[in-house]
Amino acid sequence: MKAKLLALASLASLFFLNGCNCIGDKDTILARIDKEKVYQEDYQLLLKNEGFPKEDKGKFLYDNLYSRAALVSRAVSEYPELEQEWESAYKDLKPRILTMVYQRFYVMECLKYDDETLRQHYDMNRALFDSDSTAGFYSVRGSVAESYYVSKNQEKWLAYLAENLSKGSKDTLVLQKRFVGEYREHLRDSISTLVKENKNIVVHEIPKPEPRAYYDSHKDSFMTVPGYELYHIQGTNKDSLASLFETTPSLDAFKQKAAAVSQNALTSKDSGYVGGVKQDYAMPYDIGMVPNLSEELKDHEAGYVTPALQDNKGLFHVFYLASRVPSTLKPFERVQAGIEAGIKSGELFEVDSAFVLISKNGKPLLTEKDLLRFNEEYARTRLNKFSHDRMVRMWTEFFAYEDLAEKDRLNHSWESRAIARDTRWDYIIKNYSQKAGNALSESDIPENLYKYEYYTGYRLMTFGKSLEQSIPETYSRIRSEYKKNWIGRKSAEAYEAATVHIYNMDTPEYKPEMVADVLLKKADSLFKANNRSAAIETYRKLQMAFADVDSLLEKATYEMALAQSENEDFKQAEAGYYAFYSIWPESPNAEKAMFSRGFILNENLGMNTRAQVVLEEFLQKYPNSELKESAQWLVDNIKSNGKLADDLMKKIEAEE
Repeated sequence: MKAKLLALASLASLFFLNGCNCIGDKDTILARIDKEKVYQEDYQLLLKNEGFPKEDKGKFLYDNLYSRAALVSRAVSEYPELEQEWESAYKDLKPRILTMVYQRFYVMECLKYDDETLRQHYDMNRALFDSDSTAGFYSVRGSVAESYYVSKNQEKWLAYLAENLSKGSKDTLVLQKRFVGEYREHLRDSISTLVKENKNIVVHEIPKPEPRAYYDSHKDSFMTVPGYELYHIQGTNKDSLASLFETTPSLDAFKQKAAAVSQNALTSKDSGYVGGVKQDYAMPYDIGMVPNLSEELKDHEAGYVTPALQDNKGLFHVFYLASRVPSTLKPFERVQAGIEAGIKSGELFEVDSAFVLISKNGKPLLTEKDLLRFNEEYARTRLNKFSHDRMVRMWTEFFAYEDLAEKDRLNHSWESRAIARDTRWDYIIKNYSQKAGNALSESDIPENLYKYEYYTGYRLMTFGKSLEQSIPETYSRIRSEYKKNWIGRKSAEAYEAATVHIYNMDTPEYKPEMVADVLLKKADSLFKANNRSAAIETYRKLQMAFADVDSLLEKATYEMALAQSENEDFKQAEAGYYAFYSIWPESPNAEKAMFSRGFILNENLGMNTRAQVVLEEFLQKYPNSELKESAQWLVDNIKSNGKLADDLMKKIEAEE
């Protein structure tokens, strides 16, 4: 049972919690969810990123803040090491966070004015901002900064205005925006110069490797391609080739047969000899590529004879493996010129992991090991000299902006704290998802969900494939959707189980939606209200979030097919019913699902051949069904090419 306290806190209690009730070094608490705290400043950052909520504020807070806090609390309790991992990751992320605070908020939005100065201007000139400040000061802080800049530079502004009015410009507000915009560009350019000229931060030149040393440390890159010595027999008929030998022949027997029956004139005169060929390379003598050859030979030794394999031109071959040709190291002299050219172009380079790439006042800021870790975790870029240099330049800017931000105490700003909390939540949720096995691999997704996607995609996406063959593509297609709904479910479960204190006097608590019974009730209500499209979306959420609960997946699948049929989404409904009775043939609803599919195929889609097959299967499987007569009539009508239906309509019209 969830333990929850909804604390409708007074201003006095907020003062007690924070020491003050304003923006400062201590933020204003909005809610406590287990050990996680949510602050008013987190909400302010959210408004800046997402805009003022058009939906219910309680839902907005839950979706974006409270649910995440609950999931983070659960994640840390289940995997305590996540907190230490975050502390380590934050060292990499802090310069980027302060870069964002400095560039986006301090310079581009606030024009380098502090909040206290801008708030005073806002309070003294409320009439200028009332129309667009429904979310408070922070929703219009950029406009306040622009207004304050103009007020402090009246002489420049009036001269600019007069000059542009004389040129025919008439819109004063547009001119004011342009006036401030030019100052913003000036700020950006001057700060960019400061960043480039920061003498405290030094980028250390990476020494170029010596060709011989590079060769010695990368010998794996200079190995020849392994291969085989092969004989073959070529033909156009697979079965004929397959029946050439009752038992594995000797090399002499194979050569005799090749000389006698092979249809490749270039090799048959030499007893089928192909010679040495490289693994996965095209073969000579007009043979070309044989796609499955390497896979066929990989676990076999000399003397092995392959089954008949097809080449890219449609011809068939039986191969005799005379010997394996191992990979060998190319001599340095053979590859020296290529290595030297690669080093010169930057394609080949090598940096010791302990090498200091960037330092500040003589102290290391970034080593090669740090950069490699960052690349593996975040950038995931193929590193060559060019991309490596680009990443070093990027980090140099991060450190320079961090330096500027700390000089202006922006590391103590509410924005830096809010972004750090937001980033921490993202980091922990992402890594919790990985540790908990949320769609990390194909096996993490329940089999029956794969089956649903397989059967519903039978016309196109999975056509001609077995279930096993379809899984990789299905996994790639639904992975993101599955992960998103999995997180939604886990967040709701964590929130329901958490001890929650909400310090808010005007926003009612929002009930999490991603709970099984809530989703079912919502879908049912939407269906009854004839909002069937929304009902279908809700059933889809239920499928994805609770695919591991087979009874819920079964119910959602059947109800969704029913809603699709009522919504006249007949192709989706037919496929949904097909999936349902194929996955759950013993379900009480399987009988209705099969009949409904046959009916839709016949009456709504006009696919009579397929409908007849389904309905005849229905009659065979359910001989005592109440729907037997209806199914039989549909079959008979299909066989009569619709004559039964025409006769019935004529009879009805005559009676009327």
